[in-house]
Amino acid sequence: MTSTPELRTASRTLAPDATEITTALVVISRDGRAHPMQEAFVRHDAFQCGYCTPAQIMSAVALLAERRAKTDEDIREFMSGNLCRCAAYPNIVAAIREVADIGGTDARV
Repeated sequence: MTSTPELRTASRTLAPDATEITTALVVISRDGRAHPMQEAFVRHDAFQCGYCTPAQIMSAVALLAERRAKTDEDIREFMSGNLCRCAAYPNIVAAIREVADIGGTDARV
């Protein structure tokens, strides 16, 4: 958990029984290197303004961890709850496909 009272309270409200809460920052900093999904997002320009990027990356990592990225249609369906104002959807699918194709199922969290 976090050290500030405000964040502890929010964390307990959102996930009262959780012993660990994973964020995009945890995914990037676990071993000091970017997660393969984050690297793929950069290579494929899968973000523009960056507003939706943390949620897109967290969902993409979960998608691969659950081994549900068999087709691009599977990826689009799983990611459909994440809205991107900049319409980077084709690039997001391409980034996820790249990591899925190299066997990326490690959520590293």
